[in-house]
Amino acid sequence: MKKDSNVDASLPSTANRDEGFKNKAFMPLVWQSGLMFILWGIFCWQGLVTVVDIWWGNEIFNHGFFIVPGAFYLIYLQRKRLLATPIKPSLLSLVFVIPSLLLYVIGIAGDIRLFMHLATFTLLPSLIWMLLGTQATRVILFPLCFMLFSVPVGEQLIPYLQEIAADGSVALLKLTGIPLYRSGLYIEIPQGRFLVAEACSGVSFFIASFVIGSLYAYLNLQSIKRRAAFVLISLIFPILANIVRVYGIILIAYWTDMEYAAGADHLIYGWFFFAFVIVCLLGIGEFMRQSPYEPSKVVQQNATVSVSMPVITSSIAILAVFFAWIVNISNISNSHFATRLSVLSYEWDNNCQRTDWQPIVVDPDSEEFGFLKYRACNVKVYNAWFSEQHNELVSDLHRLFDPERFSLSHTTSITTNGLNLSVYHIVSSSGDKLSIIRFYEVDNALFTSAVKAKIYQVKNVLFGSSRGGRLWILAADGHDVSAINDSLSAILSHL
Repeated sequence: MKKDSNVDASLPSTANRDEGFKNKAFMPLVWQSGLMFILWGIFCWQGLVTVVDIWWGNEIFNHGFFIVPGAFYLIYLQRKRLLATPIKPSLLSLVFVIPSLLLYVIGIAGDIRLFMHLATFTLLPSLIWMLLGTQATRVILFPLCFMLFSVPVGEQLIPYLQEIAADGSVALLKLTGIPLYRSGLYIEIPQGRFLVAEACSGVSFFIASFVIGSLYAYLNLQSIKRRAAFVLISLIFPILANIVRVYGIILIAYWTDMEYAAGADHLIYGWFFFAFVIVCLLGIGEFMRQSPYEPSKVVQQNATVSVSMPVITSSIAILAVFFAWIVNISNISNSHFATRLSVLSYEWDNNCQRTDWQPIVVDPDSEEFGFLKYRACNVKVYNAWFSEQHNELVSDLHRLFDPERFSLSHTTSITTNGLNLSVYHIVSSSGDKLSIIRFYEVDNALFTSAVKAKIYQVKNVLFGSSRGGRLWILAADGHDVSAINDSLSAILSHL
C-alpha cells in the first residue's frame, strides 16, 4: 500500500471547543509548531539579540517585549474559530517566506538592523501561515500583522515631528499674541529661549498611540471603515496633542516668567499629558464603538488537521540553505578585515583653535578631526574609518551635530567635482551658524547618498569583497558654501 504523506484527522464537535486543544489530532500540529518556532529562533538569533537590546535600551520601544506575547494571546482569543476551521499547510506562504529570508540575508550582509528586524518579524507569521494554511490564517490575520509592531522603527520620524511641533506651536503662540522669534527649532520669547528637542518630538506618543489605536480598533470595532478611521485618528491625534503640549509649556513660561516650565515639571507635565491623550483617544473609540467585544461565533462544523511532511521538509531545507548563506557571508566579512588610519594628518593646520562643533559618530576604528592648511581656520574636517566588523559606516546613530547644542535651520544643495551634496545649515543656542556636508568613501568610490553607499557595501559582501569605508564631514563657519567647495576640492585631490 502506498503511504500518503498527508494524514487527515477529524475533530468531533463537542460542547466545549476548548477541548480540541487536548485532542490527539492536534498533537502533530503542536510538535510542528514547536519545531518551526525553534528553527525561527535559531535562524534569526542575530536579529532577536539586537532587537531585544533596542527594546531594553530605548524607552521608545519598550513595548516590543509585549507585542509577540500579546499577538499569541489574540490568537488564543480566536481559538474556537480556529478549532472549527480546516488546518491545511500551504506552500503559498513562500511568497512571504522567501522575500523575508532574502531581506534577512541582505540585512546581515550590510549590517542593516532594520532589515534584520523586519525580516525576523515577517518570517514568524509567514511560517505560521505555512503551518496553518490560508483559510486558518485569515482567522488570525490581525494578530499576525500585529507582530510587526515588534520592529523598532519610528525614530526616523523624529526630525519631521520636531518640525511639525515647532511650526504648530509657533502658529498657536502667534494667535495668542505672544511675541517670539524662531531660528530653526529654537523659539525665543521675552522670558527665555526654548529648543524643540528630540524629547519634545512626541515620537513616543505617536508610536504608543498607533499601537493602542490599532489594538482597540481590532477588539472593539467591527466595520473596516470604522477601524481604518480610528487608526487614522490614532496617528493624527498625538501629533496635534504634542503641538498643544509644546505650546502649553511655552505659554506657562510666558505667564510665570519661566518658573514652572523646566526641570521636573516638564517631565511630569509630559507624563500626565500622555495619559490624558490616551484617555481622550479611547473616549473617541468608545464613541465610535458599535458593540462590546465578544469572541467570534463558532461555526458548527468539524475541524480537520492536515499534516504535510513535504511542507515541513521543504521549509527546513529552505531555512538550512539561507543559514549556510549567512555563515558564508560572515566568513567573507571576517576575512576582509582592514583598517586605514591617518589620511590627512599632514594637511592639518595646528595653529587653529578647536571648535565647539563636533559630530556624534559611534564606534569608528579610527578618526581624525582638524582644520585644513591655508583655509583660514574656517573649515573643520572630520573623517572616520569603519571596518564594519563591530561598527557601521552608514548608521542612524551617527549625527552631524549634537541636537542638544545645535538646531537645523534649513537645507540647500551644491554640486562640486561631480558630487551633488546636501548642505545642512545649523544654528547654535548662542546664534553661531555652520554649514555642513557629508559623503562616504567605499573602495575609492564616493557617495553622497547613504542609501547608495549601503547598497554598494551589500553588493561587495555578497560578491566576496570588503565593506569597510570612510565617513567624511565638513563644516564651515557661517553659511560659507564657497569655503566648503574649496576644502572639498583639496580633500578629493588626496583621495
